[in-house]
Amino acid sequence: MKKRPGLYLLPFMFSTAVTTPDGAFAECAQDIIGKWQQSHVEFAGNKIKDDSQSWEFMKSGKVRFVKTRPAIDKTGDYSCEAGIIYMKGRLPGRLKILTYNGGTMTLESLDHGGGIAHVVKIK
Repeated sequence: MKKRPGLYLLPFMFSTAVTTPDGAFAECAQDIIGKWQQSHVEFAGNKIKDDSQSWEFMKSGKVRFVKTRPAIDKTGDYSCEAGIIYMKGRLPGRLKILTYNGGTMTLESLDHGGGIAHVVKIK
């Protein structure tokens, strides 16, 4: 009887496909895929209207960060673990998801400033 080496690998390949979720780069407690526009920032209870930045999280594990003042438009990799978004490469930083309801989020930067960003999903 002739051996078929390909059949021995089939169960391994199937178990890998089943255990690797779609969007494995973006495993967050919440679904953050899409474009999020900042509406305001809160510092020590004071709300400041500020729509100068947005984040677009993609299923591919990429994030595009756009800020109008000063002008920044960068794309990099991200991952998410236990409610913290880790932006890598040209976008170093960590954002902690404080609240989430599917259409809005509040984010706290663990690396920059002490404000809370309020963001709205726009697409």
